[in-house]
Amino acid sequence: MLYHIKDPYLVFTTIGPGTLYEDNGIIPKAEPALKETLGKLTTEEFYNSPMRVKKAEEAKDQLNMELNLKGIEVDQVLVRYFKYSPEIQKNIEAKKLQDQMVFTNRAAARAAKEEAQLKKIVQEGMVIAAVEMENGKAYVTRKIAEKDLYVRSIKANADLLVKLAEAERVRLKNAALKGIGSDRMVGLKMAQAYKGLDLIILPSDGAHGVNPLDLNNTLQLFDVRKRGEK
Repeated sequence: MLYHIKDPYLVFTTIGPGTLYEDNGIIPKAEPALKETLGKLTTEEFYNSPMRVKKAEEAKDQLNMELNLKGIEVDQVLVRYFKYSPEIQKNIEAKKLQDQMVFTNRAAARAAKEEAQLKKIVQEGMVIAAVEMENGKAYVTRKIAEKDLYVRSIKANADLLVKLAEAERVRLKNAALKGIGSDRMVGLKMAQAYKGLDLIILPSDGAHGVNPLDLNNTLQLFDVRKRGEK
């Protein structure tokens, strides 16, 4: 505790000469004031520096209220080195250890809970991912099937159109062959066969004589009727 004598005359007249200001002034007042203020702190709070400093300031103010009347001014109440009795210190350390164990157990329980929550989230995420993957595979399979169906449908329609066109071509060709002049066209086709011969020997006289220059005779030979004949 730091202090100074503010008014020596007042100290001499109220307390006495020499060191009586300590024996009869400061010491009798210091212990009750410190117990009144710092004694309100619990063992845990006593280790809390801000709370300890606050109570020391209260002790200083309380001392000055009494000592200022006797010419003494308390400047600071400093609590630097404090020591409990061995029994109290042992209890404090045991309680601190117990508190630490409680804190450790709570932290471990909280960590285990968070770990379990994390595992649950991961598992749920894996399940969701698996479901989405299966949905994706099903979507791809469905789209491939739709594409194949579309391709087969287009190909079938194209084949149908080709077959219809071929049938129409055959029909038109048959109709043309059955129409007027079809017999003549057959005869002309037969006559074109002469082009592929380098040399041909046929009788040119008689009832069955062949004269290539006589078209009417050639038509009659191949039984090709004239236009309008039936």
